[in-house]
Amino acid sequence: MIAIRTALCPVDFSAASARQVDLAADICRAFGARLVLHHNVRDVSAGAGVGWMWHADHAPSESIGAASRLSRLAARLPKELVVETCVTSGAVITGVMVVAEAAEADLIVLSEHAGKTEDHASVIETLLDRSNRAVLALHDPGADIVLPRFASAHNHNLMQAILVPANLTGESHPSVDVAFDLARLLPVRVHLLHVIEPRRVRDRSEADPATIKPRLAALVPADVAARTTVHLDEDNPVPAIVEAAKRFGVSCIVMGEHTRRPVKRWLTRDNARAILHGAPCPVWYVPSVKPAAGWSLERFALSREQ
Repeated sequence: MIAIRTALCPVDFSAASARQVDLAADICRAFGARLVLHHNVRDVSAGAGVGWMWHADHAPSESIGAASRLSRLAARLPKELVVETCVTSGAVITGVMVVAEAAEADLIVLSEHAGKTEDHASVIETLLDRSNRAVLALHDPGADIVLPRFASAHNHNLMQAILVPANLTGESHPSVDVAFDLARLLPVRVHLLHVIEPRRVRDRSEADPATIKPRLAALVPADVAARTTVHLDEDNPVPAIVEAAKRFGVSCIVMGEHTRRPVKRWLTRDNARAILHGAPCPVWYVPSVKPAAGWSLERFALSREQ
């Protein structure tokens, strides 16, 4: 079963931060996880190192101000949540990566901002390329038609839908497993999609629905079969996945296999960003390799809010 013990939420205090924090808190309530709120006080060149709170290159007031704003975000969250706040300085990408390892984060919840600089946009891209932490990426306010509900879903008899593309390569399918685990925990209908890429088909039997659909059906556990629909499409993956998400009105796309794979058939960096840019909902990127144990956050200067 999916286990989320720690969720990391890097915030930049933009308009997207509040809803990003609310979603991360909703996840933590559902899984009984702790929430780490993180802010990097300055985005400098990618080659710069990371300093922690009270870095010599920053005036104390800058870090104090960031810590105070994080504390205000934490204070409005449900009191039963365990919330920690962390301020770093240096390159934002490096800061997020290091804090994710230090916190042993099972999930990183962050927002993709349209129209921002390439360096800012590359935070998600770098995580997908180099990290083996799961990433739940949102859009700016107004771009997501619907958001997934986690803890709140238990209080309402409202069915939500998620989309999980499956490429049928390999014997393990971590993203499919995550999608079905969510279906066990929440009132969720799963749309399982396989996209046949015409340019990759060498033998037409590879595109035969009579061959592919039974393989897809074999991925569906019996206990969630009644809430799972199998779909087959023939197109380029990016437009097919984006269009399916819109057509089915899903609250989340669960994508897989984003880390350190010698063959990345679907989720190249360009495809990962293209799906995120076009998706009408958040995208949950599931790594193919589980993260190794990191370090304890207590090694660093953190302020804890209970």
